[in-house]
Amino acid sequence: MKKILIQYLYIFLLVLIMLSIFTWANSCETDKPEQVLCEQDQVSTEENPCIEKLEEKANINSVVEGIIKLGESGALPK
Repeated sequence: MKKILIQYLYIFLLVLIMLSIFTWANSCETDKPEQVLCEQDQVSTEENPCIEKLEEKANINSVVEGIIKLGESGALPK
């Protein structure tokens, strides 16, 4: 019985150490500026970053074409 309790204590301490390391590592991340949708005729700059609106009429063909382009560029594993 004593061996089992000691093993549980070791597991608890290991989990506690891992939790503290992950919490410390995540707190070191820098915050990225919030990106909003670009307004009409607005250009994204470093001072005023924005993202263009995605196509509302995206279909499966555009998704397949994107995956094929990623495969050709070597970004996806074979």
